Amino acid sequence: MVAPIVAAVREHNIHPLTLSVQSPWGGGKSTVLKLIEAEFKDDETCFVVATNPWAYDDQDDVKGTLISEILHGIQAQVPDPGTKDKVAKKARELLERVSWSRAAVAIAKGALTFQVDPKEIAEIFRPKDPGGTQSMAGFNDAYKELLALIPNVERVVVLVDDLDRCLPDAVTATLEAIKLFLSTEKMVFVLAADQDMVRDAISVSLDGARRGDIFAKRYLEKIVQLPIALPRLSGADAEAYIGLLIAGRTMHETDLHALAAHVRTRRNANQTPLLHDLDKLDAAPTEADLALATQLAEGLSADRRSNPRQIKRFLNAFGVRESIARAREVTVAPAVMIKMLLLEELYRTSFNTLAAAPAQERRTLLARWEAWANPSGEEGEDATLPAGIDEGTKDWAAAPPFLEEENLDPYISLAASLINVSMGAQVSDDVLALINDLLGESEAARNVAADTLSERGQDEQLAALEVLISATKRTDDAESVIRGAVLWGGTNPALEEATAAGIEAHCWGARLTPGAIVELANSGRPALVTLVRRAATDASVHPSTQAAAQDELEQLDGN
Repeated sequence: MVAPIVAAVREHNIHPLTLSVQSPWGGGKSTVLKLIEAEFKDDETCFVVATNPWAYDDQDDVKGTLISEILHGIQAQVPDPGTKDKVAKKARELLERVSWSRAAVAIAKGALTFQVDPKEIAEIFRPKDPGGTQSMAGFNDAYKELLALIPNVERVVVLVDDLDRCLPDAVTATLEAIKLFLSTEKMVFVLAADQDMVRDAISVSLDGARRGDIFAKRYLEKIVQLPIALPRLSGADAEAYIGLLIAGRTMHETDLHALAAHVRTRRNANQTPLLHDLDKLDAAPTEADLALATQLAEGLSADRRSNPRQIKRFLNAFGVRESIARAREVTVAPAVMIKMLLLEELYRTSFNTLAAAPAQERRTLLARWEAWANPSGEEGEDATLPAGIDEGTKDWAAAPPFLEEENLDPYISLAASLINVSMGAQVSDDVLALINDLLGESEAARNVAADTLSERGQDEQLAALEVLISATKRTDDAESVIRGAVLWGGTNPALEEATAAGIEAHCWGARLTPGAIVELANSGRPALVTLVRRAATDASVHPSTQAAAQDELEQLDGN
């Protein structure tokens, strides 16, 4: 999908140009933007500016922030010092226009009422000379003059991610900012968003104008000249993607890239399965990993299987469950664990029925369940669906591995306790109070809570750790959660792997803050420091967090 987008960007007869990369949540839009950016990495004729309005600190003036990011992004990429100075001077002129506009917005919202003299307020709202440096009316002409200072640049490509995550007013403000550049040659915008959500956001934002859905559709069509819908993953694609993710846990990065290239070659040649004919590679996934990939691709519902992010979330959950099982010394075959986790995720009511059954009756229930899913052709008891089991589980029960002969009691005890923990019903009130102390501002209370929790039994500590990590669902950032987990983990090294897995699965992305990075870096725990190394190169975290991770690594590595 990247090649046609890159080709459109390089088509200089089409300008300015706005493309939208469309797919539902988790469909791979952000990945496509990163691949586009990589395509132009060594192209001196093309400046690429990546931005994310959802992560802006100033949500009151998204339009001004976007314009500022574009100008600073261009200025930063000018290689010649003399040209750079000229561009910087012109950029300051443009930013002055933006500053007057932002001041007007702030005053209109009451943010500057007590800080600005009334005469200055009147000056800000006084109509500006369209040709003056304080007016946005002349912005476009001044911007063209800035681009003319950079003769070798043929394209400025602005990659706008997560537009569909923004609030309605922020979506409209972003599009209004883009409109400012749409009469300027060389400009290309690539928007990553679920088009339906963006259209709905425009409609909501303009409700006061009574323009409604029809106007929202026309408005978006006027801005976006080339919509590109990402295809859904086929069954073969999903199996290969899952196989690569599983292989990535143990394979060297070079070998993993070779495996991905092999998959790409077979896909382009319409050869299936994609993870096949691996003998020519220096390293390949194990047969067990390939079997897991096939099992998971078949087990996930069609809707989830087509969504890369949902697949990754499921594998993260599987990793956390594996880590907790190892810590509790619960031995379950990976294939069995995946099948049971699929049951929890997709058919919770049926899992509850199985978990609630007396231990001595579970095998009988599973025997009837699997016989119903794989009927012998004879009429009788074996074709009857057990009470409390969802009819939608037929494909699940019919797929290997078959569980009738498996001892599921240890796994069910583990999983049921964790499910209860997520609902706050497993740990005692005094443990919940200690967790609240860990999340609090008092350093003394946090230290006491960590020491007290470390005296509890290992199973109770792991259950409490799940409750602590789940607190990220109720907060805008994960700093207090990670701070508490790191402090607690310092008193009990056995929690290290489970803590790292939980942070990676539930605290990553926009919730990860620079302060959380400092806590991880100072923990001294290898698994937690590994998360810092990942954050330093992971574009999914906020740029300030990424920079903090890079700074911490320089200190850790002694640079």
